[in-house]
Order: sequence, then structure tokens, then C-alpha cells
Amino acid sequence: MNIETKGQEARRNTKLHMDSYTETQSLTDLERVIESGLVAVECTPPSHSDCASMHAILGTAYGKRYQTTDDIGDLEVALEHSLLAVTAAPEDHPNMAAYQQKLAIAYKLRHKKTGNLEDVEAALKYDLLAVSATSEDHPDLAGRQQSLAMSYSFRFKKTGNLQDFESALKHDLLALAATLEGHPDLASRHQNLCLSYREKYRMTGNMEYLDAAIRHNLLAVAETPEGHPAWAVRQQGLAVSFRDMYQRTGDLTFVETALKHDLAAIAATPEGHPKMAGMQQSLAVSYSYRYNGTGNFDDLENALKCDLLAVAATPEGHPDLAGMQQNLAISYNDKYRRTGDLEDLGIALKYNLLAIAVTPEGHPDLAGMQQNLAVTYKDRYRRTGDLEDLEASLKYDLLAVAGTPEGHPDMAVRHQNLSVSYTDRYSRTGNLEDLEAGLQQDLLALAATPEGHPDLAGRQQNMAVSYSHRYTRTGNLEDLNAALKYNLLAVATTPEGHPALVVRQQNLAVSYNDRYNRTGNLEDLEAALKHDLLAVNATPEDHPDLTGRQQNLGSSYKDRYRRTGNLEDLDAALKYDLIVIAATPEGHPDLAGRQQNLAESYKNRYRRTRDLEDIENALKYDLSAVAATPEDHPDLAGRQQNLALSYKERHDRTRDLEDLEAALAYDLLSVAATPTDHPKLAGRKQNLAVSYQLRYIRTGSLEDLETGLKIDQSLVAATPEDHPDLAVRHQNLAVSYSHKFNKIGNIKDLETALKHDLLAVSLTPEGHADLAERQHNLAVTYGLKYKTLEDLEDLKAAIKHNVSAVDFTPEGHPALAGRQHSLALFYIDMYKRTENKEVLNEAKDLYKCALESSIAIPQSILDISVLHTYESALFSNQEILAAYASAFKVLPSVLWLGSSLGNRHETLIRNKISRLVSRAVAFALYASQISLAVEFLEQGLSTTHKQKLQLADDYTHLKTHLPTLSQKFQQVSVQLQGSSNRSDPTVNYHSLANERTKLLTQIRQHPGFESFLLPPEYLHLSSAAVHGPVIMLNYHSMQADAIIIISPAVPPVHLYLPGISESTVMDHMRKLKNSLNHYHIHSRDARKGGFYRVDNAFVDKSLGSIIAWLWKTVVGPVFGVLESNGVYAGHIWWCPSGPFTYFPLHAAAPMDCKFIQSYTPTLEFLKQANLRNAFQGGALTAVGITETSPNLGHWARLPSVDKELSAVTRLFGEKAQQLKNSEATIESVLKKIQSSSWLHLACHGHQDLVNPSNSCLILHHEKLELRKILDISLPNAKFVYLSACETAMGDSHLENEAMHIAGGFLAAGFQGAIGTLWSMSDEYGPIVAEIVYKNILGEDNIPDVRKAGEGLHIAVQKLREKRVPLHQWMPFIHLGI
Repeated sequence: MNIETKGQEARRNTKLHMDSYTETQSLTDLERVIESGLVAVECTPPSHSDCASMHAILGTAYGKRYQTTDDIGDLEVALEHSLLAVTAAPEDHPNMAAYQQKLAIAYKLRHKKTGNLEDVEAALKYDLLAVSATSEDHPDLAGRQQSLAMSYSFRFKKTGNLQDFESALKHDLLALAATLEGHPDLASRHQNLCLSYREKYRMTGNMEYLDAAIRHNLLAVAETPEGHPAWAVRQQGLAVSFRDMYQRTGDLTFVETALKHDLAAIAATPEGHPKMAGMQQSLAVSYSYRYNGTGNFDDLENALKCDLLAVAATPEGHPDLAGMQQNLAISYNDKYRRTGDLEDLGIALKYNLLAIAVTPEGHPDLAGMQQNLAVTYKDRYRRTGDLEDLEASLKYDLLAVAGTPEGHPDMAVRHQNLSVSYTDRYSRTGNLEDLEAGLQQDLLALAATPEGHPDLAGRQQNMAVSYSHRYTRTGNLEDLNAALKYNLLAVATTPEGHPALVVRQQNLAVSYNDRYNRTGNLEDLEAALKHDLLAVNATPEDHPDLTGRQQNLGSSYKDRYRRTGNLEDLDAALKYDLIVIAATPEGHPDLAGRQQNLAESYKNRYRRTRDLEDIENALKYDLSAVAATPEDHPDLAGRQQNLALSYKERHDRTRDLEDLEAALAYDLLSVAATPTDHPKLAGRKQNLAVSYQLRYIRTGSLEDLETGLKIDQSLVAATPEDHPDLAVRHQNLAVSYSHKFNKIGNIKDLETALKHDLLAVSLTPEGHADLAERQHNLAVTYGLKYKTLEDLEDLKAAIKHNVSAVDFTPEGHPALAGRQHSLALFYIDMYKRTENKEVLNEAKDLYKCALESSIAIPQSILDISVLHTYESALFSNQEILAAYASAFKVLPSVLWLGSSLGNRHETLIRNKISRLVSRAVAFALYASQISLAVEFLEQGLSTTHKQKLQLADDYTHLKTHLPTLSQKFQQVSVQLQGSSNRSDPTVNYHSLANERTKLLTQIRQHPGFESFLLPPEYLHLSSAAVHGPVIMLNYHSMQADAIIIISPAVPPVHLYLPGISESTVMDHMRKLKNSLNHYHIHSRDARKGGFYRVDNAFVDKSLGSIIAWLWKTVVGPVFGVLESNGVYAGHIWWCPSGPFTYFPLHAAAPMDCKFIQSYTPTLEFLKQANLRNAFQGGALTAVGITETSPNLGHWARLPSVDKELSAVTRLFGEKAQQLKNSEATIESVLKKIQSSSWLHLACHGHQDLVNPSNSCLILHHEKLELRKILDISLPNAKFVYLSACETAMGDSHLENEAMHIAGGFLAAGFQGAIGTLWSMSDEYGPIVAEIVYKNILGEDNIPDVRKAGEGLHIAVQKLREKRVPLHQWMPFIHLGI
């Protein structure tokens, strides 16, 4: 067959195969077209009339195959043949317009693949040529108009040129107008016009265009018969239009309709069809829309499933793959937002990155993909706080905006997203440039959004957010009003039922809240609460945004509680904060902020109820919030400020100085981290000033007072007249000036304080929760002025404002007792001026109410009680005794077990508890209440040691009757044993102490346990004298008394000691101190040959005068009472208090004294020691240190220690073990103490006069400090012999606390101890020890702890018989049994 014939046959076959393919759409027929077409082109010369048509058919065939295979090679070949068709045909060829149209289609296909603008321009060129070459009446004109419309549409999407869009719409309309009814392409023309109208609706928001889009979409479907290959595509298009309608109206029925059409499209599409992936993708979008409207998790899962199917059905290299991956990423993003599962977020990021990777530069969809990737990075940043994610988000948002042409319909949303990224970075770094850039992008987004556009409300909302951020930063009221304006517009523009309405109501509530906080207008607060409630009530239970809305609602309730003091609002705030925390997973970016909110609610409730558990919870969540906030986070300063407030609140309750120092430290950090132009800086400085003032109150530091005052002055000066915080700043400044007046006495400071208190009250609206406090402060300042100037008008003003303060304070408020008390004081002052009995009765009633308060903090009750007792002349004895009883009742709570021992000691000193005790005892004796005087004195002695002993008790009776409560109580008590020195940093001792208090309350509710661990009554205490009389000594002002408990069966005897006066006590205390200092009697090396040489005669003369005075004034009279009651010999115990604890009472007895004299820190200790078994074998550990390491300072060698240890261990025999010199480490000594019942320590000792907890025994390389001894519990210990100096010396500031080493060992569990008041002689150490232990062991060699006191008595008598110098035998004392 020749080439011409072959070409002729190939051309004929090509046309036949093309006709067949047109009818069947069969790929087999398409392959036959290409096969025969290639032969035809090869065999047809260029000049042949069919050459152009063959190229045109081949171009079409390759184009069709490309659409099936996505093989770019097919597309290039299609384009090549389409071009050859156009070039091969003469200008006037009748089919030229058709060839040009087909070439335009090929260019459009390549543009869709590559995004190349040149291809769009080429397509447009040939479509224009095709249309211009087609006559008005030509049947193909409509198709060519449609093709031209598509080219204009492509260029519009690429460039954003609105003229192109209008041209596209114009030619779509012309195409439809030129298409006759019944034409097979009529449906296609309606469909294309639908797409143009939909696009125009999205650009303008004009509902007429959306209605037109739906109308033409419906006509397209109606014109398309069932089974037609385009029927499914048009159903899908209809779904898209109904989704747009849903987005505009929020009516979920439109989503249901969209879903119906998507499902119909899928049902009509066979498996494996190239369009199936797009159908699945569209269905996924509809499910996603319904999920966003209802929160139904099944819809989210269905959307994800459809997106996965769409991606799986799209081959690699397919132009739609990137879009499918992008949609799948969106679904995973939605799932992450619902579940918080980071794995979902990681998958979303993966598919976003894949989508971008396969999308070439310049592609019209690239900017949208970059935008979506930015969203995913934003989500991950908000979850992890990783700055790299934040920077990546900003980078891709910038790329998205840069890649979007001006006028493009998506430009507004990209400006909007870029604004969000800038705002996020501002929120993290506080950089104002980012805030301004974000606002600028929001303005651009809003400017690009026409009136009526469906996204207008969202953009107004974003504008409001940006203005709100700027207001928060700058405090500019114009920004706040702008934020409120745009939030109101956003809500007004959003139709009822629209899913976004809830978010916009929530944002509007925030703006109202901000304005309330700025202006104090209660209407704004009510509006905020109203919109927060609407937002929460409109949000389904399982909606992912519910927690954020509940958080905002909780904040509004908190604000209203602060304004009105309504407890229901406080409870509601706490309820919502707890719900929010429970719903927020660990690692969530909002967790820290929500913990901060919960902490604030707990603080608010603590301030109202004074339940310590609330302040512990507040501290816990504030600490967690600070710990979870990165160093460079802009919210860190606010969280540090809140943490400081929590520490201050706990300090107010426990008076723990560590809490106050922590508060000041965090306030300083908060202020340092706040930019100088930040609107919250003033509030943080205000809190810092309060911390300085509190530390001034605690320490008396004038520097702290001046610093706080300076800050307060600057804040008042810088606060605008209309600012809601101006009142509290005047109040704080008034307090600072009052403190300064009290410190310096300058009346001008008092006048200035009064001025600012008056301003604070005048600026506080009626009904404000803080009005009562400000009225009270004003009353106190007037009262101070009255005390200074004695102007009756000032007293009247003080009473007037105090009455208002009491009236404005609700029942059950913790501050009520303090306000009632100050009013009582003013009434007493008025009574003193007027002698009006009614006024006095008012004062008495107020005192009674204040003292009976069950909610006031213990320190307040203590203060009220003490001040009450100073007015004893105006009250009955019973009323004053009741006030003292109230003070002692709260004393254990004031000495809070959760605080360190040092803090409790500081509390004792600050509150002058020893003076309170002596006054109470003296008054009880004055009122002839001797038993009550014993109870008062017992409660004031060794308070911290008693706490320690209570913690170590095994509570046998409790264990028997209430085993479960006993187990819990003992577990907590054991853990609290380390609270003295906070030995375990992982333990929250405050929480443990609070738990113990609650368990105590539960235990006391059970019959028989009503008085469990309450201070014992006299009948119980008197049994301490079962083995011999106990003499309690009390000194107050000009009066000294002895209370002698002869036995439990005999009433106590009160002995007034007339020879004791303030001057004689001070004189003899000074004489004793001077003697000890002058003669260097301070260590065991004060002996012949030691570092100092002592003149025995001078020492004994000085000390002799002291013990002579003691015999005459105290010991002799006491012995006289004992003898008059038939007690001439035996064991007696001294229980001294106040200055009597300094004196060697035992040494005042004559050498032939028949009384064995011992000491006891308290009656309770002696009673409990007597109850325990006195006979016990057990091991003895003897520790001896002859020389110490030079790094411990100069301590002389103790040669007699070896002899002493030998004597002791020899007596105890095989049950004795020694630790000498380097063997005696702290660890080894403490370990041996745990297993030994008997302990002997021969070494140097030292009483620390600055911090008694640091008093110590000097070991070889280390110091065994009192604090370590107090941390151990030794329930089986019997007796400790402290053959060292200063082991029973005590502390002058804590005279009633037995804060010496011997007292520490008693508190640890020993029944008895021998120690020294000051120095002892190394020479006599072995002699005394041997005599004591021989007496303890007795003839049967069974140790009896009760014989230790007698042994020391015998030893000292022997030393005295040998005329050993007075200062060398008198330091030895016996304590306990």
C-alpha cells in the first residue's frame, strides 16, 4: 500500500475512532484515535487539506488522555499538535476558529498543571481569536464564548484583575444566551455561569449573586439526564453552592442539602473514576461544615475518612493531589483542635508540607496552601510554645500575601491570617512593632471586604481583637472603644443561628469586661456577663471551644464578685475554672493561663472564707502557671505578679517570712519583665509597693518603707482621674504615709494619709466590694489623728466611718472581726472622754462579737484578745480572763505547724508571747483563779517543743477507737516532723499542716475525743506532781509569783514573792551575764591550764551574791511552803518562766538540802515522761571528742574525755559502745542515737545567741546542730547525759521555749537529761558522770532513769564537800525524770 493510500485510510479511521470515542468515552477508542492519528499525520503532507484537522484531532486525543493519566508528556504532545493544527491551516480556513479554541483549551490545561501565567495569556489570545472569527449565527459561538469566559476566569484567579472577572461573567452570559433550549451543552453553560456568579458572590457578598449561582446550578442539574457523565459533577457543584449559603446564613439545613447532593454525586460515580477523588473531597468539606455547626464528632471522622479516600484515589503527579493533601491536612487540623492529640497536628503539618512540595512556584493555589500551612504552624506553636513554629507561621503567611495579586478575592483573608501571626508574635515577645503590623493587616483585610460580604463580620471581629491588644498594651481608651465598636458591628452583622455568632458574643463580652475594668461602669460588667452566658449556653457540651468560653464566663463572675462581694458569683467563677482545668490536657498552650485563673478564684475564696486549703491550691496553680510559662513569654510578668499575691495571702495567714520574701522577689521580677509603656506596669508596681510595706511592717526597715512610699506616690501622680484603680492607689498611698507617721512622728505625714484616705473613699462607688475596707482605713487614720491631737471631732469621724465599714461588711466576712474590734476601741476612747455607759456597752458587745468570730484569721483574734486585756479596768475579771483564753485558744494556729521552726520562734518574739503569758498568769492569780493560772502558764511554755512531741506521739487511744482516722492522722504527723527545718524540699508542709487541722476537726467530732490534743485542764496537768512537787514561777512587771503543785490530791498553792521587783530582776540578770562574760565561763576548757585563767574567789563572790538573792526571794520561801505542807525532802521540779529561766535556782539551796532538784520545761512533759516505763536495759552509746578539726575554730583539747568515756562504758559493760573523735560523724551519731536508749556525749557545746536552732555539739569534723536533733523522733529513748558546755543555757529572746540542746533531746523523746547552764570543768566531768551512772544502775545493775536526778544531786554534793569552786558545780542541772 503506497503512502497516499495509507494516509487516506488512516485519516478515515482517525475520524471514525474519534466519533466512536465521543459517543463512548472509552479509553480503548481513545487509544485507537491516537494510534491511527499518528499514522495519518505521518502520511499526510503539510499541504494536504486534512493535515490541520489530523493535528487538531490528535491534540484533542492527547489532551483527553492527559486528563485521565495526568501524564505531562501527553499534555505537551497535545499542545504541540494543537499548535500545528493552527499553523497548518490557512487564515481563512473554515475550521480555524475551532483549532484556535482547541489550542486555547490545551494552554488552559497546562496552566492548571503549572500555574504559568504565559499559558493563560496564550489561551486567552486564541480564545479571543476564535470568538472574533466566529459569526453571530454560528452554532459553535456559544461554546467559544464559554471557553473565552474560562480563560478570563483563569487570568482573574492568577492576577486578581476584576475586569477579567467581569469579562468572564459577560462571556458566560453570552454563551448561555446563544444556546438554544434543548441544546446538549445548555447544562454546561448554566454550570459555568453558576461558577461565575458564585465567584462574584464570594467577592462581593451580594446574596443576589449566590441566589443566581444556585438557580443556574439547579438548571444545570435539571438539564442533565441521570446517567450523564456530567450529572455527578453538577450535583457536586450544587453542594458547593449550598455550602456557601450555609456559610452566609448559618442555617444547618443548607449543609444537610449540600450533603445530600455530595452523596448523590458519589453514588453516581463508579469506583475508580478519575472524578471520584474530587467527589470524596467535596463530601469531606460538607461533613466538616456540619461538624463545625454541630460539634458532632462522627461528622469530623467522616470528613477525615473522605479526605483520606480522596488522597488515596489521586495518583502521584496528578494536578489535584496537592489540593487533596491540603484538605486532608485541614481535617487533621480540625481533629487536633477537638482532641488535642499532637499526632493529628503532626499529620496535618506533613500533608500541608507535601501539598506545597508538589505545587510549583507561581501556581495560583500556592498562596492558599502556604496560608493553610501557616495555620498549622500556628496551632502547633500555641500547643508547644516553640518559637520556631511561630516564625514559620509568620513566614508562610507573608509568602501567601506576597503571592496573592492585588484585588484577588482571597487577599483579605490572607491579610487577616497574617495579622493573626503578627499578633501571636506580639503576644509572645511584647514587640509593639508586631502589634502595629497586625493591626495594619487587619485594616487592609477590612478595607478589601465589601459591605454585605459573608466574611465582613469575621474581619470586624479581628479588628476588635487587634484594637483590644493595643489597648491592653497602651491603655489608650480610644483603642478600647474601637474594639467595642467593631465587636458590636461583628455581632450585629452575624445572623441569629450562625455558628460564628457564639465566638463574636464571647469577644464582645471581653470588650465590655475591659471597659468595665477601665471605667468601673457596672452596666459594662453586666453586659459582659450576659454575652458570656449566651456564648456558653449556645455551645454544645462536646464542642472544642466550650472550655475557652467557660473560662471567660468564670472571669466575668470573678469581676462581679469583686465588685459586689456576692458569694454566688464567687462559687460560679470557681465552678467554671475547675471545669476548664479538668478539660485542658497537659501540654496545652492555654493551660498556664487557665491555672492562673483557677488560682485567682481560689485566692478570692480564701480571702472570704480563710480556708487554708484554698490558699494552698492558689499557690499550687500559680506556681504551675509560672513554671509552664517560657522566660520570654509576655504573660510571664502577670503570672509572677499573681504568684506574688498568693505568697502575700499565705504570709498574711501564717506570717511565714519566707512567703513574704518570695512575694517580693516575684513582684520585682514581674515589674522588671514589664515594658515601661505597658498599661499593666502601674498595677504591678502597686503590688510591689505593698510587698515593700509588708516587709517594713515585719522588719521595721525604713528603707522598705521609703521605697514603697515612693512607688505609691508615683502611681497616684500617673493615674488618670477617671481610672478605676485611682481609689485603691490613694488608699495604698494613705497606708504608706500612716506607716511613715508611726515610724517618724511627723504630723504632716498623718495629714497627707488622711487626705488620700478621704479621696479613696470618695472615688469608690456605693455598693463596691472595697468600700468597707476604705471606710475602715479612713476610720483608723482619724483614730490615729485623735490619739495624736485629742480632737474629739476626729474621734467622732473615726466612729462614723468605722460604723459604715462594719455596716458594709457582710456577716461571715473574715475582716468583720477586725472592723468590729477597732470600732470597740473607738467607743472605749469615747467612753473615756464622755463616761457614757451606753458607749461602753456597745464596745463590750463588739468585743464579744469579734472574739467569737469563727472565720477571722488567728493572728487577728490574738491581736484583738491582747488589746482587750489592756482595758482590764473597764471590764469584769471574767471578761478579761475570757479574752486571755481566746488568745491561748488561737496560739497553736498562730504558731502554724506548716511554718519553719525559725518562723514560729519569730512569731513568738514578734507577738511578745512570753509577756502575754506572764500577764495572763498574773491576772488569773489576781482573780484567785490559781488552776487557770497553771493552765495559762502551761500553754505558754515550750510551745514549739510541745508541737514536736505531739507529732511524735503514737496516739494509742485514738488508734484503738478510730483506727482509720488514727492512721491518716499519724501519717500526716510523721511527715510534718520535718517541718521544723523544712528538711524535705519536695514536701508541702503548709498543705500537710492544713490536712492535719482538718483531721483534728474530724476526730473531735467523735464522742470521747472532743478535747483531743486541746490544752489540758488543771486536773490533768496536776498529775505531773505524782512523784514530787512542781514549782511554777511567773514574773510580770512588778509582781512575781510561785505556783506550787504539791501533789495531784492537794490544791495548788499560790506564793507571792514580794522580794522580786523589776529592778532587782534586771540587776541580778545583768550581774550574772557580766560574771559569765568577764570570767570567760563559756566553754569546757575554762579550767586551770586552759586558754583563760579564772580567779575563783572573784567568780564565786559574784555568783554567790546572786544565789543568796535567789535563796532569800524565791527558793527559801518555796521550801518554806513545802515544809509547811509536810514536804521536807524528796524530788522536786522547778518549772520556771520568763527571767527565772536564766537563774540557777537549784544552786541557791544549802549544801545539806534534802530536796533533789530537777527542772521540767512543762507539766505535760513531766506527766508523759512519768507515764512511760522508767526501767529499760537497752544499749548505751558514749560519744567522746578529745580534739576537734581546726576548720571548726579554736576549741581546746579535752584530755579528761577519755577517762570519762572509760568510766561510763565500764559501768554499762557489754551494752555500751563508743564513738570517738573521727568515728563520731553526724551520720554515725544520729544512727546510734536511733538505736540507743541511753546516750552520753562528752565534747564541746555551744549555744548560738543569734539563732538558737544553730546551737550545737562540736564533733570532730562537724557540728551537730539543734535543728538536726529536733528533726528526729526517739520514742524509746530514756536518758541523755550532755557532758558539754551551754547545753541547757537557752535563748534570751525565747526564754520560755527551752531552746537549748538538752531541751532538743527531750523534745526528740528522751525522758531525762543532764546538761549545763554554761561552762563546765573538763576536770570534773568524769567524776560527776561516774557518780550519776552508778546511781542510775544501782546495785542490781538495771538502769533506772528516775535515779539520774538523785545521782546528779549526790555528785554535786560531793563537789561542794570538796569545796570545788561555785561556778564549776552550779552549771550542772537535771531535766525531766
